[in-house]
Amino acid sequence: MASSQLLPAASSSGDLPRDALVEILLRIPAKELCRLHTVCPSWRALTSSPLFVAEHKSRHTAPLLAVAYRDQDMANGVDIVDLSGNIVRRIPSIESDIVVEDESGHVFAVIPTSRDSISVLRACLDLICFTRELYPLGLWVLNPATGVTLVLPQCHSEELAHDDEIQANYGRGQVESCALGQVSSTGEYKVIRIASVGGRQLCEVITLDGANYGKWRGKQSPPALICAGRGEHMRCAVVDGVVYFLMDFYSTYFNTGVLTIEPGSIASFNLETEEWMGTLRGPAP
Repeated sequence: MASSQLLPAASSSGDLPRDALVEILLRIPAKELCRLHTVCPSWRALTSSPLFVAEHKSRHTAPLLAVAYRDQDMANGVDIVDLSGNIVRRIPSIESDIVVEDESGHVFAVIPTSRDSISVLRACLDLICFTRELYPLGLWVLNPATGVTLVLPQCHSEELAHDDEIQANYGRGQVESCALGQVSSTGEYKVIRIASVGGRQLCEVITLDGANYGKWRGKQSPPALICAGRGEHMRCAVVDGVVYFLMDFYSTYFNTGVLTIEPGSIASFNLETEEWMGTLRGPAP
């Protein structure tokens, strides 16, 4: 791709030829490039554009990791680090304290962000999905190239919102497992969320579109209980647009006294068709 195609038409490269500026910036490592965002609005627009990000990525192929952090001031967010442990970019949390106002008009924090913590979901994608401890149904999707964070709806899908049990629980629930994946055929990003309400596990899916998202869509519940866990304790993985969940044979056996699920069984969900697939048998003990 010609370097001039990456430079926004309205931007100025000063004394440098347009192509030369783009070529120089493309050769700069990600950590130093992030600092150049603040030089001027035109440089910020250039280095944040999807075309530039894609071209820069193609030239710098070393993998980067996303990890949650909490600093000495109890602020948290997501660090982008290289394989040597160097922080390439630090992206602070966008959440603020949950506050209320008393009868006298004084505002105080009921739940300060210092009590919250972030858990990054395992994925090998250009986007990062994470949960927060104090938000049972909350999910966030972060674009590490631009720093933009999407706050996904913290409500149930329209299909499930009128469920009697959900209404009896005032719409509350708890995310027990979730995953961010990409549909192989279309490149669409989707998030699947398994939430528990009144002892049931409910499945919902949402599609991401750049800096936007749709609505949660209610889907068929898992074929049997899947293992629950928050953050890094979630037992699922995404491969080629299919999400694999480890099934919870112990809870089923404990509740029924019958071993209906073999230990190590895996439930699979196709992100393209948004349907559950067959159950896979795990490795023999």
